[in-house]
Amino acid sequence: MSERGFFEWLVVTVLCAALAMAATWAGWLWRMDQVAYDAAMSVARPAADPQVVIVAIDDPSLAEIGRWPWRRSVHAALIERLSEAGVRSIVMDIILSEPNSADPDADAQLAEAIRASGRVILPLIQATRGNAIVGEAPPAPIFAGGAAGIGHIHVEFDPDGIARSIYLWEGDGDARHPQLGLAALQHAEPERAAGYAAPAASFGAGWHRADWLRIPFAGPPGSFRYISYADVLRGDVDPAALRDKVVFVGATAVGMADSVPTPTSGFNRPMPGVEVNANVYAALKRGEAVRLMPPPVAAALAGGIVVLLMGLMLRAAPRSALVVAFTVSAACLALSWAALHSVMWWFPPAGAVLGCLLCYPLWSWRRLEAAQRHLDSQLEVLDRDAAKLFPAMQIELPPMHAVDPLQARIRRVNQAVRRQRDLHRFVVDTLDHLPVGAVVTNPAHQVMLCNLEASRLLEAAEPLTVARALKSLEWPPGLPTEGGMPVHDGGGVVRTVELDAPNGARLLVSVAGLVDSGGRPLGSVFGLADITRIHDAQRSREETMHYLSHDMRSPIASILTLIEAEQLAGDTTASGHALLNQLTRYARSALKLADDLFRLVRADAIDASQFTEISLAAVMQDAADEIWALAKARGVAIELQIDNHGHDEGYVRGDRDLLRRALVNLLGNAVKYGRPDSVVEMTLTREPNGWAVSVRDHGEGIRQDLLPRLFQRFGRLPTAASRREAGIGLGLMIVKTVAERHGGRASVASTPGQGTIFTLHLPALR
Repeated sequence: MSERGFFEWLVVTVLCAALAMAATWAGWLWRMDQVAYDAAMSVARPAADPQVVIVAIDDPSLAEIGRWPWRRSVHAALIERLSEAGVRSIVMDIILSEPNSADPDADAQLAEAIRASGRVILPLIQATRGNAIVGEAPPAPIFAGGAAGIGHIHVEFDPDGIARSIYLWEGDGDARHPQLGLAALQHAEPERAAGYAAPAASFGAGWHRADWLRIPFAGPPGSFRYISYADVLRGDVDPAALRDKVVFVGATAVGMADSVPTPTSGFNRPMPGVEVNANVYAALKRGEAVRLMPPPVAAALAGGIVVLLMGLMLRAAPRSALVVAFTVSAACLALSWAALHSVMWWFPPAGAVLGCLLCYPLWSWRRLEAAQRHLDSQLEVLDRDAAKLFPAMQIELPPMHAVDPLQARIRRVNQAVRRQRDLHRFVVDTLDHLPVGAVVTNPAHQVMLCNLEASRLLEAAEPLTVARALKSLEWPPGLPTEGGMPVHDGGGVVRTVELDAPNGARLLVSVAGLVDSGGRPLGSVFGLADITRIHDAQRSREETMHYLSHDMRSPIASILTLIEAEQLAGDTTASGHALLNQLTRYARSALKLADDLFRLVRADAIDASQFTEISLAAVMQDAADEIWALAKARGVAIELQIDNHGHDEGYVRGDRDLLRRALVNLLGNAVKYGRPDSVVEMTLTREPNGWAVSVRDHGEGIRQDLLPRLFQRFGRLPTAASRREAGIGLGLMIVKTVAERHGGRASVASTPGQGTIFTLHLPALR
């Protein structure tokens, strides 16, 4: 090796070793170290102490005894049961800071049970006001007087929110209270507890702590033996299972336990606080604690590992050097795990791993410098050309067959550049011959691609003018925009609106988001179609139907007037009267047909740009008022149920008259086809992306095979109920059309003999 090469190796070695030592000493990568510690703790853990039993206030106990908090006489009964079973210590992880003035007899029973047992350890907590610690909250004197010991139950949370340690001694003004597990050890095995002497008195204001301990957990939640509180209370537990045991009593039920995440929690639920205290007791009994390697020693070890790796890489080939780098990095993790498992010492490996992982790229950089320079220049051309079409486009390069990998890669880049240019030309030519306009923008709303049809429709040729033309379009108020351009929720959502182009044409514009494989936004794609002829034809059709409806209504209304006049005259025979009634039904049916046809055409021609903000609750009330007379005639009651749960009253954007008509149609069907003297329920409920208005009757129901025919044009069902009622089958078609034109849908569910539920699903107001 040349002197320059050795000098570069020495510089890389010093740089990586210094970085590893600094990261280890200063704890820059503490979060990664904690992840490694948690994984090591999950593997290297001692067995749970068989002398420890947890009596759990679990869900079955709550179901049997009742809601929490229980009467303290229940706890008294438990203490008596445990004392009779001959337990060594009873550690009550239950807060008893205040007497219960509403039930002094129960307090007296619990106090007597604690005194009579003589083996009960009670917890102490901090007294707080807001976020400030204002003192201690020991057990109430009535309970503390008979307790065998008192201990604090506080755990320490690391910056990542995981509980890994505790302080053996804490207190207000002086750290004089042992941790609950230590208090239990002092009572159960005072000889072992003597090794954890109280610290020297340190009087002063504030909360004091001493003797930090990192807990060697016995395993994930549930490692100790659990017994249900209710089972002990009933006497279903064999006394032999409790005799001479240290029993921890605490909450484990979901929703009430003071659970904390621990290194061994994994994918399980957090560990209940009572089991954390049991882990502390078991660790103190074994005389074990996780010791942290002093920062200077850990930093020196990390630097030595990096120097060793660089020595191995000095003569290694590039491929071998990569294997060596990863092998030594894995050895760092194995070393920290082995130290924790064998001698309970923890070496933070993240700094050493970082140094090892940096060695390979930095040392390989000199060998690849020439190739990198050429690749950078060619890849710059490749990226620039690819960005003109699709920023995230990947091109499949030809395989490498040359002996020299560097020269082969150079040829691959050249071929990729040529293919990129050819593909760009192909895509552009294809887009320019499309009959619809296409515009692609980036996240900054800059135009990256625009075909000829889009330029014609927008009367713009340059990207800047195309962007301005898009921003100048009058986007509907309900469409969210940013800087004059529509925004979207993701790549799978396509929004379609009708707009007027600068040249007066009517455009159908579709907008969708572009995302890469990782879900990051790449921009938007706009599709523009000239629908001027279709729009004009639709408007002409609507006008024709309007005139036709008007022209049909006038003579029919006249016929109805003449019939009513003839009926009022009262000089017709019985057969004539029946004929007039039949003519009335025919005329009213024809009048309803004209109205329904007009409403259907109007629903088909809804212009979303004319939508306004509407309260569905108000529309529901209007529809119920309109159908009230028909419902009263059949003895049907209409109930409105608005389930907003703190939300607004179903605000959407839409056409109030058409939405009211859709609900009137649903209510009318429910009244007509439901049972007389029944109830029709109309409900407004919140859905994940909008609102649902449901109309439920209690009629005969509809067979499942007939449901698909309901929303078809002239879709009358071949049932007895349909034959009883007049109609031609346009009502539900109007409902379906109104829902779809508002961006929603209509659905139906029915059970024969139990009734039918029609639901109108509408998007919420944005």
